[in-house]
Amino acid sequence: MADRYDRTGHIALAFSERRDLARAHLLREMAAQGLTERNGWKVVESVRQAASGTELVLRPLHLHDDSPAGLECVVKVREADGAIDHDYPAAH
Repeated sequence: MADRYDRTGHIALAFSERRDLARAHLLREMAAQGLTERNGWKVVESVRQAASGTELVLRPLHLHDDSPAGLECVVKVREADGAIDHDYPAAH
């Protein structure tokens, strides 16, 4: 039973670290495009289920302006083994 909790804790820590990296990457990409908090932009997070597991999607959001198509970071947790992966947009 302790191994299960250790594994879950390890997965949670790895996921949290990847989420922080994804957020930092997205904020850099947003700033490069002028999508700053000062201009009303923020990062929103949503969770979606995928065939291989769960995905956390981070995207820019503005109350009045449209978000750029394709600008998002995705942190993935594979259900089968708890592996953590990510998709980031190419740096500009």
